[in-house]
Amino acid sequence: MGPPVPLLGAGPAGLAAAVYASSEGLDALVVERDSIGGQAGTSTRIRNYLGFARGLSGAELAQRAYQQAWVFGATFLLTRDVHGLDAQSEEFTVAISGGTKVRARTVVLGMGVSYRRLDVPALADYDGVGVFYGSSPSEARQFTGASVFVVGGANSAGQAAVHLARYAKSV
Repeated sequence: MGPPVPLLGAGPAGLAAAVYASSEGLDALVVERDSIGGQAGTSTRIRNYLGFARGLSGAELAQRAYQQAWVFGATFLLTRDVHGLDAQSEEFTVAISGGTKVRARTVVLGMGVSYRRLDVPALADYDGVGVFYGSSPSEARQFTGASVFVVGGANSAGQAAVHLARYAKSV
C-alpha cells in the first residue's frame, strides 16, 4: 500500500469514502472527533439514502458503513481531533491530537455540520435548562404539556418537531 488517505470525519460522506477507498486497496485512515455517523447517526429514520427505500435509522446506517469500511481494511482513529492541515507542494501533513502526524498526497474532508447558536447572549444562561441544541425522541417526553419552539430547519428540525408534538401542548 502507498501512503494513507486521511478521511476527516465519519459521517455518511466520510464513511462512504472509507468504504470506496479501502475497497480499492487504498490505506484509508478515518479520523473522527465525536461519533460514528455524525449528525445522521442521531436521525430516527433516513429514507433518502441510496439502497434503503424503506429507510433505516441513522445509527444503523452508520454502523453498517463502519463495519463495511472496517472489513475492507479502513483504520479508524475515534475521539481524536485534527489540529492542523498543512499543504506543501504535492503533499499534505495532517496533525492529529496525541501527537500523530500523517503525510499524504490526498486528504478527504467530510467534516459535516456544526450547530450554530442564536446570537442572543441571554440564552447562554439557559443552555441545557430550557434551551437545547438538538433533540431526540427519548428527550421529548420531558416536554409533556409544555409549549415548545423549534428554531432551525432541515430534516433534524422537522424530526424534532414531530417527536415533540407527541407530548408538548404546542410546537
